[in-house]
Formats: sequence, C-alpha cells, structure tokens
Amino acid sequence: MIVLHQYPPSFKLPSLSPFCIKVEFFLKLAKLPYKVHVERNPSRGPKGKMPFIEDGKIIADSSYILDHLVKNYHLFHLEIQCPLQKAQSLAFKTMIEESLYFVLLYSRWIDPEGYIVIENEFVPLLPPLIGRPFLTYLKKNLTKQAYEQGMGRHTKDEVYEIGAKHLMALSLLLGEKEHFFEDKISVFDATAYSFLATILKQPIESPLKHELMRRSNLCHYVQRLDKAMEFTC
Repeated sequence: MIVLHQYPPSFKLPSLSPFCIKVEFFLKLAKLPYKVHVERNPSRGPKGKMPFIEDGKIIADSSYILDHLVKNYHLFHLEIQCPLQKAQSLAFKTMIEESLYFVLLYSRWIDPEGYIVIENEFVPLLPPLIGRPFLTYLKKNLTKQAYEQGMGRHTKDEVYEIGAKHLMALSLLLGEKEHFFEDKISVFDATAYSFLATILKQPIESPLKHELMRRSNLCHYVQRLDKAMEFTC
C-alpha cells in the first residue's frame, strides 16, 4: 500500500498544504489504496518539505509523485492527450504552483490579518512551549522565500492584483465546462482543485479569497469535485 506523508489536516482541509492535497486528491481519483502518515516537521521529507510517498521507494515532490503514479499504475487515461492542451496545462500548472502559490503564502504568512488566523490554528498543532517560537521562525523563513522569489517585494495591493489576474485566467480557461481540459478530469485537475479549495475553504478573508468567490464557475468547480471525490477532512 502507498504511504502518503503529509502535513496534518487544517481548516476542514485534508492537509494545510495544497501540494499535499494535490497528491491525496490524485490517489482518490485513481482509486489507489493508500494510507496517510501525518508529518509536522518538514525536515523529515527527503527534500525538506512535504509531501512524499513510500511506494517501493521514496518519492518526493508532488509533480514527481504524480508522474510516478501515472507511469507505474498505467493511469495514462488521466493524462491530457491533445498536444496544445498539454502545453496549456503545463503553463497554467506553472502559474498556479510558482506564482499563485506565493500569493496564497502571502495571504497566510505576511498579511497581518491572515497570520492571526494561521497563528490561532497552527500553534495547537505544535508541541507545547516551542509552538509559537517555531511558528515565528517559520514565518520569517517563508517571508524570506517570498522576498527572494519576488512576490514579497510587492505592496499588498500589488500582490492581490496578481492573484486576481491568475484567478481570472483560470475562470476564463474553465468557462462553462466541468473540467479544464478535454472535457474530462485529468492530472491537471489535481493541481487546480488543491489550490482553489485551499483558498476557498481556509477562514482567511483575504482579497484573494473574495476574488475567488466572485468567480462562480471556479467555486462550483470546487463544489462538484468535493462531492464527486467525497474529498473532505
């Protein structure tokens, strides 16, 4: 059986990390037997982060995990076949994981209103006495990451403007379809769902969440997949 190592549930989500949700969503989609091992310390991961899986060998990074699962379990029917749409899915996946992710990070760890929610939620998940100092240390590191990536150099309004543009692009791509590509569920939906569900369900009333709530097709998309996959914490 596949063992998925991931951060603990939070905010009525299966994990506090959208990358962990992405992998578990795909395991459910593929109907592969698995069990979850909750990890609170990212240093336990081979690449210093979560998730990773044990499946005969240890595989880290959500994208490499999904590539492994598709290849080893012959899940090629979940891949996008059209070459143009395959290229589009790669571009949008990169937008989500390399840019929208940092807007989400900003809303949680840098925006003071979001950090209050994070602090109240996460301190109880950590060992007593070291919980709050560890969270402060984590906030400092994540703020540094955002600055080095570039998102952390922008003003608050600029950051959320970037996030709004990303959500607009996703909304236009989805349109009135049930899924983003080839009118069928695919590997890409694991990425799209995991980030959209995280933004929508976490109790951080940021401009990012408010913009997503304006995009009714994206909200309905999350709700459809919640119901179809029975994907709740």
